[in-house]
Amino acid sequence: MTRALAVMTDQHWGEYPDAAIPADLPSGAPPFCPEARAHMVRNLIRHRRRREQLFGDEVFADPVWDILLDLYASHHEGKNVAVTSLCIAAAVPPTTALRWIKVMTEKGWLVRARDPADGRRVYVGLGADALVRLDLYFAGLPGV
Repeated sequence: MTRALAVMTDQHWGEYPDAAIPADLPSGAPPFCPEARAHMVRNLIRHRRRREQLFGDEVFADPVWDILLDLYASHHEGKNVAVTSLCIAAAVPPTTALRWIKVMTEKGWLVRARDPADGRRVYVGLGADALVRLDLYFAGLPGV
């Protein structure tokens, strides 16, 4: 299934001209280890959950960022993410998460693929544009 999402991402990338990447972003990210990047993002997610435990989740809810982080880490781990799992990762009510998944899919940030073994299950992955932007974002952080 990861391969199916990768193919969909590659096909989807053709819809984005080079101009889709803002001019102020660097043209490319330095090489990195996918496992180390995934580990770093998972730590970031754990820190976000800890912050919510200490201060309350109502003031720190950011489902779009949580969805992007979870899918980015999963991409580098080579794991598929089902819609139901992504709703949990968003750390908001399922209806809110589903609404944001729909919006992000319409923007091309996410791609969806049915599980060929179980047609009831839908996997979600990052669109190529979102993947490039996240690579650039994390490449620009000190020590990453």
